[in-house]
Amino acid sequence: MPEITCYFSPQSGYAYLGHARLVAIARAHGAAILWRPVDILKVFAEGGSTAPAKQSPVRNAYRKVDIVRWAKRAGISINTEPAFWPTDTLPACRLIAAAMLQGIDATDLIGACLGAVWARNLQISERATLVRLADEVGLDGAHLAELSDSVEAAERVARNTAEAIAAGVFGSPSYVVDGELYFGQDRLDFLAEALAGAPAEAAQ
Repeated sequence: MPEITCYFSPQSGYAYLGHARLVAIARAHGAAILWRPVDILKVFAEGGSTAPAKQSPVRNAYRKVDIVRWAKRAGISINTEPAFWPTDTLPACRLIAAAMLQGIDATDLIGACLGAVWARNLQISERATLVRLADEVGLDGAHLAELSDSVEAAERVARNTAEAIAAGVFGSPSYVVDGELYFGQDRLDFLAEALAGAPAEAAQ
């Protein structure tokens, strides 16, 4: 089965915009998504990137126009000035990691975290919000919140971050297929083409 490694921040607007399409592409090509929540500030620092909120007024003005365009194309709502962005994403990263350590498919939980920031104006750094989001997608939020405090969850996020940096990731979302990096949800067409060109036996 082909694999897509997705390095992302749970507060990334472009990860939100591309989430459903990434999932659809993976399903269409019989590919597995390896979700890798990362400490995005460390990724920015190592990759020489500037956090979107700290970019120039001109760039931020354009970004707001751009995300509205993409949201319309995706058929989803988006708030250009979310109430709780940027925020501390480590609690959400660790919650997602804790779910994955339990063998849970975190796809819906990730989508819920992204949507919480960009469509619902919820604060994903707050434990109560994370419990609520996990509950809403059919998981045991309180239990996952407890597990997110574990050393294992923190270590998983740290390892994801180190792997992302080693792979040349400098922002979110970033996808890797067969060792090739695709940065940004606007590169999903190229990712789909790469999967379509995969050897037939790999897709079986």
